[in-house]
Amino acid sequence: MAFSGAALAAPGQQGAAAPAVLLAQAGHDQGMAGHGHKMPAGAPDMAHAKVSTTLAVSACWIRSMPAPAPSAGYFVVKNTGGTQVRLQSVASAGYGMVMLHQTTQQEGMSRMSATHDVAIPAGGQLEFKPGGYHAMLEKPAQAHPVGSKVAMDFLFDNGEKASAECEVKAANTQSPMSH
Repeated sequence: MAFSGAALAAPGQQGAAAPAVLLAQAGHDQGMAGHGHKMPAGAPDMAHAKVSTTLAVSACWIRSMPAPAPSAGYFVVKNTGGTQVRLQSVASAGYGMVMLHQTTQQEGMSRMSATHDVAIPAGGQLEFKPGGYHAMLEKPAQAHPVGSKVAMDFLFDNGEKASAECEVKAANTQSPMSH
């Protein structure tokens, strides 16, 4: 499914200062502007999630893009627990809408699609990186200059959450090590 511009914020329409949690579902990226800030019934709630002792997010960075284009967040999720967990949503007070996406290659074309959740294996880790899984960050609450940090919260299907400070990097950044 190709990315559609329908989810972009219109100029002057910015999200509330409180974190907006959005569970991105496959096929749900069309007509999403102004919708989707509620979690489905039975889904874990960020406000009631407990801080995890077995899940950690590190190497978090944001590729800053000029408005109205969405920015992208990349990070590593490590699971030291004995069971697989699924990352279900990401939230940030810095952005009015955060969705999980995956970039895939089909017939020589790069395609981006929303993903419902992402499995993190027991005793393993998963890197969200350019050309793969990433968080799509839309409707910034304010400008996020290169070098600034943005707090993000990560919610998992076991009702636990992890947090990270993500450094904002230039639009041409390809990895967290480049400047």
